[in-house]
Amino acid sequence: MKVFLSALEASPEFKEIDKKIDNYLYNLMSYYYIRNSDNYKSILYKSKEILIDSGAHSFQKGKIVDWERYTKEYADFIYKHDEEKILGYFEMDIDPAGYPYEYVLRLRKILRRKSNKIIPVWHKNRGIEDFKDMCKNPIHKDRIVAITGFKNEDIKDEDYIWFVRYAHAHNCKIHCLGMTRRNILDKVPFDYVDSSSWKQQSLYGKVGKVKVGRSFSKAKRHEVMYYSYLEGMKMQIEYYIKWRNYHKD
Repeated sequence: MKVFLSALEASPEFKEIDKKIDNYLYNLMSYYYIRNSDNYKSILYKSKEILIDSGAHSFQKGKIVDWERYTKEYADFIYKHDEEKILGYFEMDIDPAGYPYEYVLRLRKILRRKSNKIIPVWHKNRGIEDFKDMCKNPIHKDRIVAITGFKNEDIKDEDYIWFVRYAHAHNCKIHCLGMTRRNILDKVPFDYVDSSSWKQQSLYGKVGKVKVGRSFSKAKRHEVMYYSYLEGMKMQIEYYIKWRNYHKD
């Protein structure tokens, strides 16, 4: 299992963190942020592997968006900047915000014209047969399919293992978005997961299991964020070792 740390590229403390870390492991970046920033270049250069999210959810709260234009810009970015260490690019999964799934499929086609590394993201409104069809589709063999890890939304905790087993039975790797809950990761052998929890902990005055005062956290935010990221890297190593004999890679 590879745990991708997300939201580094959008952190105000990024430059301070980046100065202190020579090599990253696995990072997930959002096109929403990297389209207007060069932070991603250093992260890409230093990381072992990268995943890129469409950033669709960053737009969905009360904003009017020209989705086709945004998707075409995202597709052009993929075409221009793709490289081997980027494992995949998540699709424009905007159907949970009320857009028809047929529209999502149309946007998916725009992306797939530029790359065969587009990752579909299943949501429960699509029905379980859609997930099965997604895994059976020859275009996804040996590639990645995705589900969400947000508690009490698409999938019940006890059902994650079924999704993983079904994907693996059809030669697909599976990513769980927004998932670093240890009670799940200790039991379910996802191929990939991601979370910004390393960053959220530091915002609440914690570094790993250590509580730091609010005044210290505020005054030394860049240091707290740096040590929080290092704690995230420890988690990456921990779960890679825990599940490495299960996964082929």
